[in-house]
Amino acid sequence: MKILTLLIFLTCFAVQSYAQMEKEKFFYVQKIEKYRKMKNTGRLITIAGGILFVTGIVTLTNSSTYNSSNSANNIQTGVLAYVFGIAGLGAGIPLWIVGGHSQSKYEEKLMIISGNFNINPHQSGLTLTCRF
Repeated sequence: MKILTLLIFLTCFAVQSYAQMEKEKFFYVQKIEKYRKMKNTGRLITIAGGILFVTGIVTLTNSSTYNSSNSANNIQTGVLAYVFGIAGLGAGIPLWIVGGHSQSKYEEKLMIISGNFNINPHQSGLTLTCRF
């Protein structure tokens, strides 16, 4: 009777921890997707900000060398492109860094709780691998 009670207790404990692992995997997959989107958004904003920054500098440089009637419009356009470029770079680079770092952190955590069964035809037996 004691062995049967112990077997039932161990079975319930194993089932409970397996269900908890599935919740953790789902949580980690959600976090990985969130930070992947953050990293891609940061990359896009950084590239757009860099293009606007260079465009603003070139526009300001060219408008100051030529004296024409469009010089005032070119200066305003150059300043706007320059300011939005600085803002894009200032917002995009941290998003890119935080997203990339957090994505890799949660991918490592997901790999820790993932166990794989390896069946190798060259060796007899079954092995369980767990990455740490």
